[in-house]
Amino acid sequence: MKYCVYNHNTIDYGILSHHRQFRETRDGDRLPMFPDNRAIIEIDLADRYKVRTTNGEVLFIGTGFDEAIRRIFYAQPDVEIEVIANGRRLTLEELEFLNDEPT
Repeated sequence: MKYCVYNHNTIDYGILSHHRQFRETRDGDRLPMFPDNRAIIEIDLADRYKVRTTNGEVLFIGTGFDEAIRRIFYAQPDVEIEVIANGRRLTLEELEFLNDEPT
């Protein structure tokens, strides 16, 4: 199946705002951004975040973890998120728990 991924941005008074990202077939049928309802966030050593599908398709690259979470949930609110950091695979809840633990 062939499809396109669209980014909907607005520039107002020189300020760029990202509104949404969606996937659509040639016939105009809307598809979920994460087909199997799972998103993967990879964090590299420079604290860049890469959001991809389980098929390996990269949808977003940035430097803000919170922005990545917001964009994932905005695109597909009920998606499960897996985080890969420091060679470990964690759920979003496990990562939040580890970050909240006192050292």
